[in-house]
Amino acid sequence: MELEKDDLRALYNRSAENNLIDPSLYARYRVKQGLRNENGTGVKVGLTRICDVVGYQMIHGHKHDTEGQLIYRGYTIDELVRRQKEAGTAMGYETTAFLLIFGHLPDEQELQAFRTTLLHNIHTDFIAAKYPTSNLLNAMQIEVLKMYAQDDNPDNDRLEDRMVKGLSILASLPLFVFSCHTSEKLTAYPLPDGSLAENILYMDRQGGSFTPEEANVLDILLMIHADHGGGNNSAFTDVVLTSTGTDIYSCISAAMGSLKGPKHGGAANKMAQMYDAILEETGITTDPAVLEDVCWRLLSKDFGDRSGLIYGIGHAIYTKSDPRARMIREACRQLAAEKGEEKAFAMMETLEQTACRVMKKAKGVQVCANVDFYSGFAYRMLGIEPELFVPLFAISRTAGWIAHHLENRQNNRKLIRPANIYVGERL
Repeated sequence: MELEKDDLRALYNRSAENNLIDPSLYARYRVKQGLRNENGTGVKVGLTRICDVVGYQMIHGHKHDTEGQLIYRGYTIDELVRRQKEAGTAMGYETTAFLLIFGHLPDEQELQAFRTTLLHNIHTDFIAAKYPTSNLLNAMQIEVLKMYAQDDNPDNDRLEDRMVKGLSILASLPLFVFSCHTSEKLTAYPLPDGSLAENILYMDRQGGSFTPEEANVLDILLMIHADHGGGNNSAFTDVVLTSTGTDIYSCISAAMGSLKGPKHGGAANKMAQMYDAILEETGITTDPAVLEDVCWRLLSKDFGDRSGLIYGIGHAIYTKSDPRARMIREACRQLAAEKGEEKAFAMMETLEQTACRVMKKAKGVQVCANVDFYSGFAYRMLGIEPELFVPLFAISRTAGWIAHHLENRQNNRKLIRPANIYVGERL
C-alpha cells in the first residue's frame, strides 16, 4: 500500500526533527563547517602547483587583508590579460587552458598544435534539439557521461589517456551547448581558424557578426573563469572523485553538478536579476543616495528576492579587491563605450562603490565586488541569454578541472575520506 501525502508529510516532519543538530555542537567539537576556519580562511586539504588565490597574508597567526591576486602557474591574471591584449587576438583562453593543463605558456607553434588537437578530438554524437532535462547544465553532465559510454576504454588509468579524454571533453562542450541552445546540429566549429570566444559569439548569433572588442571581452571572461584554485567547490568536488580512481568523465560531470548551485556558478544570474530589479525601481541613475537606499532595502529583505543579500558583493577570500572583477570591469568599460552603454556602466560602478560602503557599515568589515558583479552585465552587453551564463562558466572551468584531475591522480593516491562526529542517540 502506497503512503498518502499526509503520511509522507508526517514522516518528513519527524525525520526533520531527528536530523536537527544543535549549532553550538560545531564549536564544542571544533568542527569546521564549510571547511572554514573561525577567521574565514579555508582549511588546508591539499597541495597544488596549478593556481593560487591570494586575498590575505597570515603574519604571526593573524590575517592581514591584501589586494587580490589570481595566479595561474606563476602568472597573475593581470599579466595574462595584458599579454592577450598585446597579442591583438582573442586567443587568451586557449593560451590559459594550455598553461593550466601543461604547466607552461605555449609558444606560437605549441598553441597552434593545441588548437588543432582540440579540433581533432571533438565528440559530436549528441542530440541537437531536445534533451531529457530543462536545464542546460544538467544536459552537459549527461552528455559528458554519454561520452564515457561511447569510449572504447573509458577506465584506462594512464595519465596520458586521461588527458586526451579531458581534451575531448573540453573541445566538445561548446558545440554541444550551442547545438542544444540553437536546436541546430553542429559537428565542427563554424570558424575553424577562429578562437573559442569568436566561435561562441558566432554560434550564439547563428552566423551573425561581432566586433573585435566583443570577442576580446568574452575571451577575458573565459580566461578569468578558467580556474580558481583547488579549494573552490567544483574543483574540490573534482578532486574528491579523482581520489577514488574513477574516470575523468565522472569527475568532470560531478564538478558541473557543483557549479550548478546558486552559491557557486549561478551567482552571475542572481546578480543580473538583482540589477534588473534595481533598474526597474530607479531607472538608470548614478545618485549614491538613491542606490544606498536600495542597498539598505536589499540587506533588510525589503527588496529584490528578499534574501538579504547584495549579489556580486563580498567574497570568502578577497576583501580589498577581486582581480577578476577588476579585469572584467575594465573590459566592460571599453565595451560600454563601443555600444553606447556608458550611462548603464556608470550606474554599475556607482552601485559597486555604494554597496561596498553599505556592507562595511552594516557588517563592520571591508568587502569588495566579486567576479559575478560585472559578469552578468558583460554577458548582457554581448547579447548572451541568462540561461547560457553558467554553461559558459562550465565550458571555461573545464580547463581547470582537467588540470586538477591530472595533478591529483599523479600525486595523491589516497582516498579523500574526512570524518564526522556522531552526536545522535545511543540506545
